[in-house]
Amino acid sequence: MGIGGAAVVGSSVASAFFLEPQVVSSVGVLLGVAVSAVSAVAGWAQVRQAQPGRAQSPAVAGPAEQSVAAPVGNTPATLRGRDAELSRLRAALARPSGPFRVLAGLGGVGKSALALALHTHAARRRGRPVWWISARTPETFVEGLVSVAISLGATTPADADAIRAGTGHARDRFWELLGRARRGWLLIVDDADDLGVLGTLDGRGWLRRSRRGLIVVTSRVRSRQVWGRDAEIIELDRLGADAGAQLLLDLARAGSEAEARSLARHLGGLPLALRLAGSALAWEFSRWDSFRAYQRALESEDLADVLDGGTPTDQRQAVTATFELSLESLRQAGFPQATPLLRLLSCFAPDLPVPVGLLACPAVHALLDSPPGDTAGQQHLHAALRELARLSLITEEHLHHDGARTSAVSLHPLVSETNRGHLRRAGDPSSVRTPHEVAVETVAGALGPLRPDDSRTWPLAATLVPHVRQLLATSTPYLGERHGTLLLDAAARLVAAGAWSGDATTSEQLAADALARTEPLGDHVSRLALRTELAWARGRNGRWDVAQALLTSVLDAWTAQPEPPPQIVLDVRHKLAWSVGMTGDWALARAQLTAVREQRRSLLGDNHPDTLHTRCCLSWALWRTGSPDEAEAGYRAVIADRRAVLGDDHVEVIDAYHSLAEGYVLDGRHAEAEAVLRQVIDARGRLVGSEHPETLDNRPRYWLARALRGQGRDREANRILTRLVEQQSTMLGADHPATVATRELLSGPDPAS
Repeated sequence: MGIGGAAVVGSSVASAFFLEPQVVSSVGVLLGVAVSAVSAVAGWAQVRQAQPGRAQSPAVAGPAEQSVAAPVGNTPATLRGRDAELSRLRAALARPSGPFRVLAGLGGVGKSALALALHTHAARRRGRPVWWISARTPETFVEGLVSVAISLGATTPADADAIRAGTGHARDRFWELLGRARRGWLLIVDDADDLGVLGTLDGRGWLRRSRRGLIVVTSRVRSRQVWGRDAEIIELDRLGADAGAQLLLDLARAGSEAEARSLARHLGGLPLALRLAGSALAWEFSRWDSFRAYQRALESEDLADVLDGGTPTDQRQAVTATFELSLESLRQAGFPQATPLLRLLSCFAPDLPVPVGLLACPAVHALLDSPPGDTAGQQHLHAALRELARLSLITEEHLHHDGARTSAVSLHPLVSETNRGHLRRAGDPSSVRTPHEVAVETVAGALGPLRPDDSRTWPLAATLVPHVRQLLATSTPYLGERHGTLLLDAAARLVAAGAWSGDATTSEQLAADALARTEPLGDHVSRLALRTELAWARGRNGRWDVAQALLTSVLDAWTAQPEPPPQIVLDVRHKLAWSVGMTGDWALARAQLTAVREQRRSLLGDNHPDTLHTRCCLSWALWRTGSPDEAEAGYRAVIADRRAVLGDDHVEVIDAYHSLAEGYVLDGRHAEAEAVLRQVIDARGRLVGSEHPETLDNRPRYWLARALRGQGRDREANRILTRLVEQQSTMLGADHPATVATRELLSGPDPAS
């Protein structure tokens, strides 16, 4: 019953229907041919090719009908990783429930492959009509509708002309014909990326609800608001590592399953990329002889040269081209800012949330050439975000902290890499700032006003660490001195925040990575700041001897300069004094901290947070050197001043209370220590969570157990220590100094006894 013949461009009357104002979506008909080509780019080059060998019906004069037979030659031998979605579609076909289904997702994610698998299943059911229409252009879509109508009995030229004209009567007539078809029919509309091609989506257009058959649409547009209430969206995500590995092994036996799994993860589970990789490895005289060799090439060469150059292929099937076609469609639709925004987002770490608030800044507004004014800039930014999300080029995420939810955006690894590739190959000479520079400015601007010892900073810092690591890895070669310095300063702030929050290991790794990547700068001031924070992180990880040596070298480097900044030098002196005490010489530490306190008082004032920090540390040194009364008085003064300056719930107020309680334990005032420590534990848990690294360190539950033991409550103390050492072993590691200290206390007597 199929109608053959190649698709022919329809009449001007056919095109006119799709330009009616009421059917133009927000993306608009300007998406045009560029967007409608994207499904072919996603690996289905023959979707639009006519099926040979079929006779054309002589019943209707005019343009030749579009073939409604599926491109079955492109059907994968085995569909990997889509069992749940295919079962869901089969159930909907067996018992049509009304809504049409939309298979939505990123280009290359396998929407057409899933539709083909459903088509193959449906075609086996004899007598059940099955049609496949390409919505790549208005012409292919409308001629496909004509072919469906002809197969259902519309044999007069008037019927075909009415469908081409797109009149309301023709739409009703089309559905009247569908109503006569045998129950269980399937109509697949492929490549519906330009929604203007489909006409109105209000339940009265070509796509409607039906309980007699099923309509399945494939599209990059996944917005539920756009598709309306008559659609049910099935979003397709990337394949998991196991399914991706099996897809690779289906195409090429080029290594072990573990190696295939590693390559699948590297390619982000995108079926198009996996098929290109597998085909490249299976090709005669391939450049690569194994999955491992292919992955090494991806890691060391340009992605476009490897992924899209590994096998003879139509350029429409190229991964690096498919995303560009979507961007071109947005430019034509009046969203030119989408391209620089996607380039900017590619500078950050893929697959991880980038807070939208980070992007709402003047540097980003300037990059996007936004209208003047903050409100206009925000609207411009959000319009670009909305359109990128509409075509599945970005994914909306949400960050949660303290019951608040903030919006964020993430990129698929291949979207990120292909856009970074465009930045590598060609800059934008018309832009005052490059996306690399703007990315650095956004991070530096967000961190600039924040103190690393403020717990309110820590969630943002934890979010930004992988993005700064990515900027260090991929943007550093494209930065001048000013932006390079901004990036190093941002890294130093994150290292400090990590050390304060208890995540010293991550801080140490970030600092070491940043220093390694900027080694040619030598003793640049920003590298000295990073070395200082690296030393502090190493000390927090229990290596105070290493920290002392590193801080000594940093202080020597600062004092060798003609005019070293006094506030920075005092910070190094403070940290060095503390490391001296932590390595055992509290008398020397006391003298050094006393000197730093006086200098900070003179430079900053007695109640500046830095001065208060030195006063707090000096109180501990006083306790460790036999002056407990002076130390207690010092702590109580620091607590009062910190509460006045920082607020009752500030982490440094709680830290001072904790140190006071430690002193009580050392003095044998165990009941007083217990009372303070229970308040500290409650406050820390409220601020950062019961399993945060700071609360799992050897403070405060470690000291609570010592206070309980001092009161003869060994069983209660041991329960606390057992639970604590389990959590520390999991979260910090069995060899972490805090874990070792807890384990030793659990298995032996109190160190003070």
